[in-house]
Amino acid sequence: MTIIRASDVAKRRLTLASRRLGTKNPIHAIGGLLDKSFHLPVGDVRYGDNALTPGFLPLEHSFSELSSNTLRLDMEPLGPFATPSARHEEAGREMRRLVAENFGGPALHWFDERSEPWRKSHPARNARFGAWFGMGTDIHGINESKVYYELRPGDIDNLPPNLQHAARIAMDVFPQLVPIFVSISCGRQRGSIRVYFYFRGDLKLIELQPLLHRLGIGHQHANLLATLGVILGGRFTLPEGSVIIGLRDTYRGIEMKLDVLLAALPDPPPQMYQLVKMAMSERPRSQTELSRWVQAMTPDSTQGPGHISVVSFRVQPRLSTRCSIYLRPTGYDQEGRIAEPPQYVASEPQSATYRYSPPYSQNGYSD
Repeated sequence: MTIIRASDVAKRRLTLASRRLGTKNPIHAIGGLLDKSFHLPVGDVRYGDNALTPGFLPLEHSFSELSSNTLRLDMEPLGPFATPSARHEEAGREMRRLVAENFGGPALHWFDERSEPWRKSHPARNARFGAWFGMGTDIHGINESKVYYELRPGDIDNLPPNLQHAARIAMDVFPQLVPIFVSISCGRQRGSIRVYFYFRGDLKLIELQPLLHRLGIGHQHANLLATLGVILGGRFTLPEGSVIIGLRDTYRGIEMKLDVLLAALPDPPPQMYQLVKMAMSERPRSQTELSRWVQAMTPDSTQGPGHISVVSFRVQPRLSTRCSIYLRPTGYDQEGRIAEPPQYVASEPQSATYRYSPPYSQNGYSD
């Protein structure tokens, strides 16, 4: 009997998706990482022991309005037997390799400098995953490489000053916020850092307004609520375990990202793809690109590309709400389970006055 590894299925799926989307095939860059991470047979229940997509193969695809022509993926490296420390080292090593090969020395220097507080340290003893890895390809090749580092107590102090100020404002407004991980990404022109918080308890979306105002994006609150209302079927209170908030400092100002984990909603609306398209009604190009992406990600043998696990909403000072969806792909033949909300211990919040100035110049990686 022939044993089919999950990595073999992943490579076929990525190859097909890249052809349909017209992007470069990502397996030329990360085929080795896929082999090391998904070497067990497809459908092996041991894959479910992960923190990225609990109960399922830890591989996730996503569509973003802000990079609609990109084949994007996130994954937990090295398989279910690896330690958080091993994943931490592997994700950082893979990130440095791809940055050096695709974006050059200035980008690698930028990444090394920004990631040093995490890359050269070890995860906490009670770490859940250590690190994840992400990347995207477009028609020209790799356009983004990303690593997610699990945060330890006190790691907010290691963020760049502007982002650290914004993070402390968020924790001052919402003591329920617990820092959980940071993402560091590099692209062709610039890099960025985003810090993510788990929200303990229920969140009434109207309560986001004071935070948005203090971050300089309060004028986007009404648009954010309207978009959320369409996609979530009029739900304006999100229950415990369903909210992750991310903050990123951009040259246009602070960006807030609100991730809604659908598995934690008691009655998520059906037909989620159609609702997301409806929310893009004023942006026909985004609707078209989403339809194209869904088709590209759907294997010939299935009715759809997979199950949407997360719907994400981003706002910036000069950009109204833009949507992303994160997909748990079909075809890996595994029964899932609903993960318990993670138990995090928050540090005492501190307040700060937020002032914006770009962390790096608009010319890219040169400070």
